[in-house]
Amino acid sequence: MNKTKYRLGIILFIVVYFVSTILLQFINGIGAGMVDYMIHSIINVAMYIVFILAFGLKKSLRFNLKSLGEGIVVGGAFTLWTVFNIFYYIIRGIKEYGTPLMETKGIIIFVIAITIGAGMGEEFLTRGVLFNFIRSAIGNTKAGIITAMIIPSMAFGLKHLGNLSGCSDPTPVYAQVIYAIGIGFLFNAVYVRCGNIWACSILHAAFDLSVMVYFCIYRNEGLEGVGSLVAEWLGYDALILKGVAITVGFFAVGLFLIRDSKLQKCIERYENEALEN
Repeated sequence: MNKTKYRLGIILFIVVYFVSTILLQFINGIGAGMVDYMIHSIINVAMYIVFILAFGLKKSLRFNLKSLGEGIVVGGAFTLWTVFNIFYYIIRGIKEYGTPLMETKGIIIFVIAITIGAGMGEEFLTRGVLFNFIRSAIGNTKAGIITAMIIPSMAFGLKHLGNLSGCSDPTPVYAQVIYAIGIGFLFNAVYVRCGNIWACSILHAAFDLSVMVYFCIYRNEGLEGVGSLVAEWLGYDALILKGVAITVGFFAVGLFLIRDSKLQKCIERYENEALEN
């Protein structure tokens, strides 16, 4: 019965998600600015939380310092990459511009919007709803968990196709779609290991901000030129190959994180939570 409930839940969520997306775009227009993006993100996060709670997965929202720290440690390679980006781009911004071209109020709104939109919104969507619903619909087996990791990763990558709007050269966006699939898979592996969605949310928001701090805050370019941001970040040559390389690398790391000796403990945790529900 539980599996059927979550299968129906997936269908219902997909319908509600697309209807709400269309309505929000109709009300405010596409790409209406960071304030509208923040408001949309808050509405979306609220919707994801409603689904998570309605289907008895409230434990997936729990905040625990121990598992939070475990998630950041388990995501070690990604954590180090993020820390490197933060220091590199802040130092570069200071050297080239001294102070950010974006005004202080804009910086605050930007940071809050990205934290809610990417950190919470995309994580609650892909991990909180999609991963948990798919895993519960298939079953807590190795095959079920890996399947539940792959599908949200693909959805996370394809979600970035929205950045094609107003983009003169689609190649950087295609590269972003590809490497986002790998990043999504790694986040799923971290989530399976630590069971703390807030760890993934923090890593996600910190990474996005680490890349954007120079391009969006110091140079004040905004998010309209995501394609050029990705191209400059990766380097302009062989963008697709670089995207593939990142994805292959993160898939390898993700599979290592959920190797059999570690995955069994995770399966036992999921089974115990299912019994409690």
